[in-house]
Amino acid sequence: MFRSLFAFMMAVPAVLDAQVRPATPAPPLTRARIVGTVFDSAATQWLGGATVQLVDAANPSNVRTAIAAANGRFAMDSVAVGSYLIGFFHQRLDQLAIEAPLFRVNITTPEEIDVPLSIPSAESIITKRCGPGDPEQPMGLYMGFVRNAATNQQVSAARVRAQYIEVTVGSRGVERRYPSRFGSSTDDGLFTLCGVPRNAPITARAYAGTDSTGFIELRVPRNGLLVRDLMIGSTNRGTGALRGTVKSTSGKEIASARVVLWGASGNGTNTTSGQYSLDGLPTGTQMVEARAIGYQPMRLVVDVPASDAATADITLETLVATVDTVRVRGDRVSNQIAEFEKRRRAGFGSFIDENQLNARAPIFMADIFRSVPGVVIASGQSPQGRVMMRNNGGTCAPAVFLNGMNVQVPDGNLDAIMNSQEVLAVEVYSRTSSVPPQFDSRNGCGSIVVWTGPRKQRR
Repeated sequence: MFRSLFAFMMAVPAVLDAQVRPATPAPPLTRARIVGTVFDSAATQWLGGATVQLVDAANPSNVRTAIAAANGRFAMDSVAVGSYLIGFFHQRLDQLAIEAPLFRVNITTPEEIDVPLSIPSAESIITKRCGPGDPEQPMGLYMGFVRNAATNQQVSAARVRAQYIEVTVGSRGVERRYPSRFGSSTDDGLFTLCGVPRNAPITARAYAGTDSTGFIELRVPRNGLLVRDLMIGSTNRGTGALRGTVKSTSGKEIASARVVLWGASGNGTNTTSGQYSLDGLPTGTQMVEARAIGYQPMRLVVDVPASDAATADITLETLVATVDTVRVRGDRVSNQIAEFEKRRRAGFGSFIDENQLNARAPIFMADIFRSVPGVVIASGQSPQGRVMMRNNGGTCAPAVFLNGMNVQVPDGNLDAIMNSQEVLAVEVYSRTSSVPPQFDSRNGCGSIVVWTGPRKQRR
């Protein structure tokens, strides 16, 4: 027992000593600082406002968040040692219908770690959507979402068309073609039109059933990637309204500027304060144009919802004299109209001039030809209608000449190659015997001749 007690007594100091001795301090927890930038390589600019998230790979519920500043910079302090995934969110990603890549970050030492984040380049996005293409003649891409003007919901199975001018020089001199690119929106409303020209203007339109946008002019940027959503709505006069002001580049309000909406009969004149108001307009994506004496005309694409009035402020630049350009263009247009009038006086065919076109206010090309003798507007998959000729109890597609050049329109869909707002005059020869020699393609179905140029707006 003595041994046991001794052993016990000897043990007590050791136990007491363990209870009162200070514990050995644990090594400090390693913490680091994560910094970086978010860059939009497609638009070549910093992506301010991006939401950057750092997620613990071992515990996904542990999330750190930072908002990128206007210069794209972000920072996260006191990040514990461990393995993480880092990525970001931004509205720009939604517009491009892509997700930002995730990167793994391993923290082992208390140091500053620089993590650059970016949206892929325009070239990468085009290649992913359209394929590699021809490096000698790189193509552009127009993409976006189709939405409904009344609900703002994405629209599936909508058709989108982009038309542009292609100029070639050959044995016949300078020739112009008007190619078109077509696409359909997916279930989530996304459309992609590959093959549009880079650094060039295009005329676009979207339609689904009886709803459509107006004709709008957009410019494909130099990098080839154009992103712009389209809103479709009623093509008739409706609940759409547009408000805004017209100012000069110096900020001075311009009185008596004329503001019109392409394809709509509602026009408005500025008040003395420079404000304008348009009511009863078609809804959806439209193009507004403002003109004033001494200023260059300005066109602006706007989205007109079905409920609230849209706002579009327009800035006009002072007119720079371009006498030579105006004179050459005027001569060309004058010559066309002079020949047009000469053939009209001959009494063969049907003729529609500038005043008649303004009175009809056509939305689609087919609207120009309604009630023209010998012409039938056939229904199709799209709402605009196909322009056909009567022939032996049936119908056939006429030969089509655009500014004197024969263009192929085998299905009669003239909207595929021209814009009704740019038509200056039309000649219709429904009988082959009355077709002038220069417009006779010997197709046995008559000819339609369309001349384009600026029309005077009705006041």
